[in-house]
Amino acid sequence: MEIAINSGSLSFDTPTAVAQAKGLGFTALEINLQQDELRYDFHRQPNLAFYDVLAQEIKLRGIHVVSVHNLFLNSAQVFSHQARREILSLAGRLTARLGARILVVHPADLFTSEEALTRCLSGDIGGREDLPLIAGFDQVRAELDELEVSLALENVNHWRDTLLTNQADSMLRLTDALECQVTLDVRRSLNRPNLSRWVELMSERIVLLHLHDQVEGQEHHPPLDPAWRERIALLKQTAAQACVIEPSATPLAQGNIRASSNYIAQLWNS
Repeated sequence: MEIAINSGSLSFDTPTAVAQAKGLGFTALEINLQQDELRYDFHRQPNLAFYDVLAQEIKLRGIHVVSVHNLFLNSAQVFSHQARREILSLAGRLTARLGARILVVHPADLFTSEEALTRCLSGDIGGREDLPLIAGFDQVRAELDELEVSLALENVNHWRDTLLTNQADSMLRLTDALECQVTLDVRRSLNRPNLSRWVELMSERIVLLHLHDQVEGQEHHPPLDPAWRERIALLKQTAAQACVIEPSATPLAQGNIRASSNYIAQLWNS
C-alpha cells in the first residue's frame, strides 16, 4: 500500500506542493488540477505545457503520481456540457501524461445536474443509457479506455438532504452502470450507512482511499484518530492501491502530516 499526499493539501501551487511532499518524505502524490495552472478559460486553450514541465519536476524529485483529481469546476464550466466534456478529456490525458492510471471525479463532472441524478437514483438503472450523463461522455470514456485511465467516482454529497454518491447502495448502482471504479472518502462514508457496508458492496471497485479527520466540526485534518485502527483493518479487504492523505492546505493541518503518514503506514503494515 502506498501512502500519498494530495498536492492541494500542501499548496495550490503544484510545483511548490511537489517540493514540500518530497521534504515530508512522500514518494507518492495525488495531483489536484488547479484552475490557475490549467487555465481552461474564455479562449478554451489550456496550458498543457505547464504539465510537461511539472512531469519533469516530479520525475527529478523521485516522486510518482498515483492519481489525478479532476479540476474543481467554476460556475461557467458547470454551466456548459462542452466545457465539462473537454475538461474531463483533458484530465484524462494529463493523468496519463503524469504517469498515473486513476482519475478521481465528482458527480458534477459526469452528470447533467444534481436533480437529474437524484431522479435517476429514485428509479431503475439498467445501464449507462439510463444515466443523465453530460453530452459527449461516451466519446471521452472511449478516450480514457484507450489511455488505460480508470474513472474513480468519489462519494460526495453537497447538501445535508441530498446524498448523491455518498450512499453505498446508490454508488453501487451507478458504478455498475458506468463500469467505473470508486474513490472512497472514508470519513464521509462512515454513516452512509457505515464503512462495513461500503466494503461489503464494493471491495473490488474501491481503488483509492482519501483519508482525513474531522475536528470540532471541521473536515480535512490529518488522519490521527485512534478509530483508524479499526477502519484500516476493514479497508485492507478492498482493492485500494493507495491511501491519499487529504488535510487542508493550512500550516495548522500541515504540522501533523508526517505523523499521520507514519501512523497510517504503520496500521496498514501491521
